[in-house]
Amino acid sequence: MADTPTIRKPKETITVNAKDITWIKDTLGKLTDKVDAIEKTTTKLNTTIIGDTAYGQIGLVAQVKEHTEYIEQDKGFKSKLIGGSLVLGGVWTLLIKFWDKIF
Repeated sequence: MADTPTIRKPKETITVNAKDITWIKDTLGKLTDKVDAIEKTTTKLNTTIIGDTAYGQIGLVAQVKEHTEYIEQDKGFKSKLIGGSLVLGGVWTLLIKFWDKIF
């Protein structure tokens, strides 16, 4: 089967009023301004969350990681402190109880 050519209708001429064109330009300008504002906001959010190494700014993600590491180290320290206190308390109790028998 051979391709049959499509019949094209002649294009209709559309006229646009100068006032409408001005409105379209103004609307596009406002939309461009809004897109620019959204881009700036997105950049600021990215800098806040991720950080900016060029300026030495630490982002929220890095701060959370640092705080998590600190909390884990602090838990370990407190565990050692409590364990040491228990051992020292036990030794002290035994020392007081058997003081007369030792010396």
